[in-house]
Amino acid sequence: MPDRSSQAKGRPLRRVLPAPAQQGPATAAPAPLASSSSSSSSRKNLTPAACNACRKQKTKCSGERPSCSRCVQRRTECLYTTQPGETTSQALKRGYRDLRQRTSVHEELFELLRNLPDREAEHVFKRIRDGADVNTILNLIRAGNLLLQMAVAPETRFRYEFPYRSEMPDYCIENNPYLDSIIWGAASLYAQDSSRRPNAVAVAASSSSSSSSAAGPAGDYGTEGYESIYLKPFHAAEVVDPRLSDAKISAWTSVTSDDVLMRELLKVFLRCEYMFTSAFQKDYFLDDLVARRDEFCSSLLVNIILAYACVCSPQLSNRAEYWNPETLVYRFLAEAKRIWELESGQPHIATIQAGILFSVFHNLCGLDEIGQPYRLQAIELAREMRLFDSTVGGRSDKMKKCMAFLAWTLFDWESLVSFSFVFSPLIKEPPTWKLPDPSKDPSFYGEVWLKYPLGKNLSPSYFGQIFRAKSQFRLIMHDFAMAAYTEGSQVTVDKAYELHQRLLRCTYYHFLIITIFEPLLDTETDREPSPKEIVGESKRQTQTLIRLYYLRHGYDAMDLFLVVPLMMAASDCLEAIDRGTTGRDLEVLRSTLILVAKGLYNQRRNHYLAEALFRVIRGRMRPSEVALLKDTMSLDEREWDERRDMVQAVRSQWPMELNQPMIGLICELFG
Repeated sequence: MPDRSSQAKGRPLRRVLPAPAQQGPATAAPAPLASSSSSSSSRKNLTPAACNACRKQKTKCSGERPSCSRCVQRRTECLYTTQPGETTSQALKRGYRDLRQRTSVHEELFELLRNLPDREAEHVFKRIRDGADVNTILNLIRAGNLLLQMAVAPETRFRYEFPYRSEMPDYCIENNPYLDSIIWGAASLYAQDSSRRPNAVAVAASSSSSSSSAAGPAGDYGTEGYESIYLKPFHAAEVVDPRLSDAKISAWTSVTSDDVLMRELLKVFLRCEYMFTSAFQKDYFLDDLVARRDEFCSSLLVNIILAYACVCSPQLSNRAEYWNPETLVYRFLAEAKRIWELESGQPHIATIQAGILFSVFHNLCGLDEIGQPYRLQAIELAREMRLFDSTVGGRSDKMKKCMAFLAWTLFDWESLVSFSFVFSPLIKEPPTWKLPDPSKDPSFYGEVWLKYPLGKNLSPSYFGQIFRAKSQFRLIMHDFAMAAYTEGSQVTVDKAYELHQRLLRCTYYHFLIITIFEPLLDTETDREPSPKEIVGESKRQTQTLIRLYYLRHGYDAMDLFLVVPLMMAASDCLEAIDRGTTGRDLEVLRSTLILVAKGLYNQRRNHYLAEALFRVIRGRMRPSEVALLKDTMSLDEREWDERRDMVQAVRSQWPMELNQPMIGLICELFG
């Protein structure tokens, strides 16, 4: 056997690498890294996807783009089905997604062709025949639909629903002239009741095609102006007056420098409570406010107007808290009172106007006793200035008009206060100034222009017509107060029927009618209708007006005029329930009572008088009606516990024509 050494001599020896140096355990790890790095480097050189030609020939592809090295050598077209850095499987998934998307796009186009009107479908088909892209066609259709949706005006008519029973009570429906009016025909919730009240629909239909002679930019009922008035809530409108756009109201008050806020407060006051108080002539006041003249404007007047305006603004959450130093209403009122102490003795138009507003403001706070001196001082200043005498010379035409306007305003307010608080008026005779016809002299009154949501034109508030009608109504109220509350005088049956005939010309007179005729219910007379029938009809129509008002406008917006009819209806309902009314009649009474309670509950956010009256009504209810009230209005008992410590004193001489238990409850609640 040959020797191994001899065999090894005949061939070259294998190269032997030197042994690695000895390393400790901590440095022994890098050895495998070399192998890992080597394998990683080799993976980097791998091509994610080959081109179509290399895949077809099953040859190695360098993966270069736009052409791989093999295609460059062969001078052939190099195409890839994958995107740069994308593997073949990823490209397949992407292609599947694109296919599904293209399928859904074509399905959408197919559905459109099937559902579109014939004319529009033909237009789409023509675009397809012209070679338009599918996505382009769909984008055009979608954009067209969007523009169409933007062109359609959204629904702005708003109808409120009664809180307890949705239907109008039967006793309010039959032979009720208010339900033959345009208001009911245009704004009623109950189209299903049209068969029961055919005249309502007929009136609305005929009114929509007939013209109106009323002055203003609106035409007939079918035009935008009347449609807004009859179909949109009044509180949705905004007062438009160019003088308010840049008025620097901060020059008249030190309470705040936020002119934007104060402009909004003036706007909401002019829309809201100006119709009720009318303490100043709007145009004269705004002219001097902007020009910073003091003939028909003053810091005193501006501050009390802004204090009153605060309770009208829904933006101010604590607007009813006149006692809270943190509220804006408190600060404006405090500033107005400070100026009043300095200027109340000086005869001035603006001081008399401020005195009226002070009186109104304290009334809505339940503090008419505290507000009484302001009214008395305003009357004293008016007499000193001979405001009610139209024969005094030396006055400019503008001053004469302003004094005539203010004289009737003060007379109207004194008539209302004396009637409400049961005393003989201090102003014994109406002003000698004559009130002009608003259609012939509209500038005497000044118009308040309103813009309703989405309306293109402005709508008039018909302030002149309202002011003149209100003054004529206050004349009747004044005559009754003089006859009923003057010592040694009384209202006879003949006087009552005379006033009734005069009241028939007024649009809102039921409370006065009830006050005149209720003391005569037991009087025997052969006149027709009898006092009992007159009172019953007025109460029925009052409840109709309460419901119509709620359907059209709701009870959220500030309106001091609501308090009297709501309290009168509540008193009647509570007395009828206490007499043991049952069955369907009880449900009708409950529906009215809960609606009235809702009105006072909503108004309490605006003024404290409504808070006090709501507590009175709620305290007089039986537990069953209180439970219904809680369920209907979602009342939180914790709120009453929290507000119990906030109860403010009510110092009022208002009799409210309530029975003795209710008056006793007022005294118990408010001292």
